[in-house]
Amino acid sequence: MKFKDAFWKAYKGMGRSISRYPLTVLFLIAVAVLNSFMIENPREDYARYLFTFLVGAMLSIVGQMVYERFFTQLNARYLLMGGAVLLTTGYYFAVGPQTQYNIAINVKTGVALFALMIAFIWIPSIKSVKVPFHRSFLSALKAFFTTVLFTGVLAGGISAIFYATDYLLFNLDFKILTHLLNIVGSLFAPIYFLSMTPLYPGKREELIPDEAWAKRGETLDRQFMVPRFLEILISYIIIPLTAIYTLILVIYVVMNIRGEFWTDNLMEPLLVSYAIIVIIVYILACNLENKFADLFRKIFPKILIPIVVFQTVASFLKIREMGVTHGRYYVILFGIFATIAGVIFSFMKPKHNGLIAIALLVLSAISIIPPIDAFTVSKNNQIGFLEQKLLENDMLVDNAIVPKSDVSIDDKIVITKVASYIDNMGYNKEVAYLPSDFNVYSDFSDTYGFDMTYSETEYPQGEGEFVYLNWDADPVVGIANFDVMIHQYLYYSEVETSPVETTDFEVNGQPYQLEKRLDGTYYVLTVKDATGEKLIVYNTREVYDAIFEEAATSGFDKGNLTIEDATVTTENDQIRMNILVNSLERTPDFTGGDLYIFMEFK
Repeated sequence: MKFKDAFWKAYKGMGRSISRYPLTVLFLIAVAVLNSFMIENPREDYARYLFTFLVGAMLSIVGQMVYERFFTQLNARYLLMGGAVLLTTGYYFAVGPQTQYNIAINVKTGVALFALMIAFIWIPSIKSVKVPFHRSFLSALKAFFTTVLFTGVLAGGISAIFYATDYLLFNLDFKILTHLLNIVGSLFAPIYFLSMTPLYPGKREELIPDEAWAKRGETLDRQFMVPRFLEILISYIIIPLTAIYTLILVIYVVMNIRGEFWTDNLMEPLLVSYAIIVIIVYILACNLENKFADLFRKIFPKILIPIVVFQTVASFLKIREMGVTHGRYYVILFGIFATIAGVIFSFMKPKHNGLIAIALLVLSAISIIPPIDAFTVSKNNQIGFLEQKLLENDMLVDNAIVPKSDVSIDDKIVITKVASYIDNMGYNKEVAYLPSDFNVYSDFSDTYGFDMTYSETEYPQGEGEFVYLNWDADPVVGIANFDVMIHQYLYYSEVETSPVETTDFEVNGQPYQLEKRLDGTYYVLTVKDATGEKLIVYNTREVYDAIFEEAATSGFDKGNLTIEDATVTTENDQIRMNILVNSLERTPDFTGGDLYIFMEFK
């Protein structure tokens, strides 16, 4: 009976959320329909439309929260909906086509969606005595995890039914399951989440009689209650663990304040994650009344401030090494936010916690609005940084790069990393002194006069070697007379390497297996039939020796392998095997490769 009541309550709640957020539901339906198209046509680029609908859904949610908090007339609701539609349309035209592989648009959209989610949590707490920010945050967090639980159970049940039907009764197209899970993820999950969002007190509630409001207040108090499980988890597990983690970080910072702390890149993600944990735990602890939570609120924000200040200063110092990338930009911006949060938490009462939402929204806007956004700043900085390094090494004359081999190892590393960043971000055409068709992997050595360098260790000739196939020169591979192609990665490292891997395949209805077994630092490839008989055995060391020996004599070690150069053939009475090298790398402590294996069964 309780299950039936809970189901009926959830059903009615989702119905209310549809009427409460009608425009949002329309955008979510559009997302679900678009996902269906993507499932049926995976090669098409629908990212622009998907991002637009997601932004529209979030804008309409925020618009509804603004209406509930500050307005009473229905006309205001329609105006806010219209504003959401206009902003969504503006986003669609602003991002332009081909968003799927555009890092800048992907990151900016992600930041915008995150900012809108923070606005959704923050708006009910604006000038509200009854709903401070930490209560609204708690409500959203509870709704999120409850939604994840219900969605996971529903998705698991649907998957179990699908696979049981497929295995026991009749074959089903796997796309059916994907479509069903799409409906669960795109429609059920967000609508269920919205159904758990309380109807926060707003302008309309000021008109409600005190007696009626008292009942509403009791309902809100129940929704803001901290579950006993969560209270125990935060107070007696998360807070003590955070305290131990803090002690370790403080000891490390004190011990290395004059040395490694300022240059240790591994510490950066640890400190950023620490700041995130402290901020979230503090907001949740504001909803608790016990000694552990009280001590955490009094002590940890004050510890957070010096740690994030030191890390932000260290991040600024690292700019001198590699310049500003968009990743470094966001790390510094987060450091500024964490410092602001620490100050607010340390010197203001919990009722003012909503100020951190304002700081987060402002910094998010700064990071995505040109010309001070992360990508404009990083682009200009990296292009200027590369030019500076070239000028320092007398490699830039009359707006043209002069190849030079006698460059210090440190500058080789910097030039390699900066040039790679510019190429990966698609900024090559904005660098006046680079060729119009410049490709960092195939043209780097000829352009700059030295091989791409990522490590301070320079291997002697023959000890560190790297080649790869130039697909731009040879985009077509002949497959006539071959029965099957298998893609294989060769990876050996002293740290962790799997000794045996197998790949099963069929040719003319007969089962076969390709075994890849580690022998020393190289793999041996063995093709077996259904009885386990070995049809051909090949040691991949022969590929390395053949390719690198040819590279040493013909000079294609610059990464310009042609199809002919990159193909090694071996055969016996049963199988002919062509091995096409996509890339090979060999150093004293590492052996790696990416191969395509074409096999003809005689």
